[in-house]
Amino acid sequence: MDWSTPVWEAPGWKTLDRGTLRGATAMVACLAITVLAAHGTTLRIIVGALGVLAELGMLLGRRVTPSVLGALGATLTIGTGLAISLLVPAGLGSVPVLAGVSVLPLRLPAGPVRTTGVAVVSAAFGISIMVVTGSLAGLLAGVGAWLLADRSVEHTALQTERDRAVALLAEVEASRQALQEAAAVEERSRIAREMHDVLAHSLAGLSVQLQAVRAVANREGAPASLTGPIDRAADLARDGVQEARAAVGALRAGPRRGVDDLKGLVGGFPGEARLRVSGHPGELGAEAGHALYRGVQEALTNAARYATGSAIDVDVAWAQRELQVDVRDHGVPAGRGGSGVKGGGTGLRSMAERIEAVGGTLSAGPAPDGAGWRTSMRVPVAGAGGDVGSPAPTGSPASGRPTGPS
Repeated sequence: MDWSTPVWEAPGWKTLDRGTLRGATAMVACLAITVLAAHGTTLRIIVGALGVLAELGMLLGRRVTPSVLGALGATLTIGTGLAISLLVPAGLGSVPVLAGVSVLPLRLPAGPVRTTGVAVVSAAFGISIMVVTGSLAGLLAGVGAWLLADRSVEHTALQTERDRAVALLAEVEASRQALQEAAAVEERSRIAREMHDVLAHSLAGLSVQLQAVRAVANREGAPASLTGPIDRAADLARDGVQEARAAVGALRAGPRRGVDDLKGLVGGFPGEARLRVSGHPGELGAEAGHALYRGVQEALTNAARYATGSAIDVDVAWAQRELQVDVRDHGVPAGRGGSGVKGGGTGLRSMAERIEAVGGTLSAGPAPDGAGWRTSMRVPVAGAGGDVGSPAPTGSPASGRPTGPS
């Protein structure tokens, strides 16, 4: 099994988000106005065809990887926009040009190639506007296109740093919580050792002494008024020893988080995350609840790494015989990439082992009903007899993206 195949980096279509839909709608509206402004049926058909090519170019530029296709798409949009501007001076052909200019620098490698490309496009746009308006002032449009390209690059760089910060914050929060719990466990272990070495030992010694006193009292024929209190004291000492040992065991077990703590976990996530709970809550063992909590925490961190900027849904569904928890992102938003923060490649394996240890199952893979990634965990509830219910969704931990250490 290959646990480190970066399947999320395969070329393909990016997620269609609201920004892309708004941009596409605005461009369609502008091109429709331009078609109406054209004179003659033939010219309108030509402008309409160019508009369709402009839309197609923007889809390629904003939503398709690798960058070569994106650059060709943006160039197509710019070229058709310039043609529309020359054919219909009263139209809005400048809109697809500016839209393409905002995308093209992001699909070109930084350095001379990007600078040359932006310069050529800006000059062509300025000259086209000068021809259309018949004024040298039209050359200022080229300056505006250059400034728009620079702004687009700066915005993308800022967004990339923000995405990286979100992923790192998720990692830091998980590490901080782990350190806090480790410190708590260490302190509880210290207290448990003190109780075992001092309190439990003293109570055990007291119980032995009382038993010896009782034996002497029986041998000397002591009355019941004396032996009765001794017997009660011995019983209390024995009970104290048992209670002290139970307390030591509880302290050494350490704190356990559960399903009830998911609200705080999701609420404290640095990105956009939503928690939904359905069904009637049943009884869940402490170990199973802790395993689910850790699984959700790892899945959130994984989504922050590889689908930064996407909304994350955490669905908790109670059933009669099992509890199912799904963590699902919606893929990398259009025009954006992963955070660049890589995991150690063992987190998913650890998640699966932890869930399987409590009688549950874990599966991870592309969401079956759309873009994104889904991690699904199922564990039996009390009274289910270890039967997890229906099989887990198609997919296995082996097909998942690598995640960091748990």
